[in-house]
Amino acid sequence: MSGADIPVVDDRRTARARAREEHDRVLAAGRHLLQQLTFRDVEVNGADLAIDLDLGPTVTNPRGALQGGIMATLVDIVAGRAVLLDGPRDGVATTDLSIHYLRGLTVGPARAVATVVRRGRSLAVVTVDVIDVGTGELCAVSTVAFSVSPAAAAAAVPDQVS
Repeated sequence: MSGADIPVVDDRRTARARAREEHDRVLAAGRHLLQQLTFRDVEVNGADLAIDLDLGPTVTNPRGALQGGIMATLVDIVAGRAVLLDGPRDGVATTDLSIHYLRGLTVGPARAVATVVRRGRSLAVVTVDVIDVGTGELCAVSTVAFSVSPAAAAAAVPDQVS
């Protein structure tokens, strides 16, 4: 690495630090998009983590079903949190998310049930089933892969948090 490369690395670190500070300000003000959703943890036998999301006009499509992007966000959140439960981990970054929509989720709440399939030093894989609690129907199945940063390594690479 030449001396000319050092300012670029410093600029990236400075930009990440500024982005982190702005993110923290948005969270503290309660203005983050995810704070507007009604997530809650629920107990499900055999699951590493399960989260419910209430349905309403802000998260449904014109047919009254949970909007697909919101469902994918729910899947990503429950899977990432399930990986972080085993700690110590400083962060995970989604590297791949595959979701198969099976039917519309129209009654609710939407329940995302995560099972960690593999939790390694640098990679984790989680399966997530999304169920319409009101009907008992399986509405989507998903597999999510993450790049995992152990706590010590993440301190040296601060951009590994999603």
